[in-house]
Amino acid sequence: MNTQPHKITVVTVCYNAAQFIEKTLQSVVNQTYPDMEYIVIDGGSTDGTVDIIRKYSDRITYWVSEPDGGIYQAMNKAVKHATGDYVNFMNAGDVFFDNRVLEEVFAGKRYDEDVIYGSNLIHFSGGYKRFHPFKVDVIDHAMPFCHQSSFTRTSLLKERPFNTEFRRLADYVFFRKLYEDGGSFRRVSKYISIYDAYGVSTEMTLDAYAENCRARHWKPTVKDFLRLWVWTKYRRMRYCKLRFLISGRLKPQKYSLTRDRFHQLED
Repeated sequence: MNTQPHKITVVTVCYNAAQFIEKTLQSVVNQTYPDMEYIVIDGGSTDGTVDIIRKYSDRITYWVSEPDGGIYQAMNKAVKHATGDYVNFMNAGDVFFDNRVLEEVFAGKRYDEDVIYGSNLIHFSGGYKRFHPFKVDVIDHAMPFCHQSSFTRTSLLKERPFNTEFRRLADYVFFRKLYEDGGSFRRVSKYISIYDAYGVSTEMTLDAYAENCRARHWKPTVKDFLRLWVWTKYRRMRYCKLRFLISGRLKPQKYSLTRDRFHQLED
């Protein structure tokens, strides 16, 4: 039986992310798990992002700054350089739950599954909300887990790169096709990431709606588009500080103004 630890590749892709790239870099380079490599793909930033990346270059296995075709092309580019057993995508603005996440998930353990995934916190403007993933069989209509809280076998990502025709949902399309093809998934009882609730994939424009319809095999309707537009338009208002102040008292295990209330899960 192979008892060697898994080597993990962590990837960060970014573009003009000087405002929040450093917290992501620190979150990765401060991981206590020893068998890790770090790859950073910048899309040719002009706002100072590259200067921040250079500060951490001695802790980064490979990095490059050059124009690319978007998030998923950058991810595919990173995978070509990956030598780990599993890849995690922790993109600019997102962070690991704490410095021991990789150690908690992988130290002394061997996995055979194609995808390992866990829980996460969602960072809204008003506070933090807990999210535990669903069973994978809901993937025919929804993403069951947060991409930042997953680890995908590197060989699979090399064999079937993200479809860059999808600019927002290529990860969902990838995982859905993998599930339909009989891929294996395993949930671990750990918080993996904290991600920003207001990323590009949460915006609901006509282009975004059209991509959702293609990815999820929806029949497009004006009524459905308006419903989703309203849902995303007022997302900030629904999850304002007042909401977390009230909900944090009523459901303290699920909502909090600060992340300090949440502690790592036990197996």
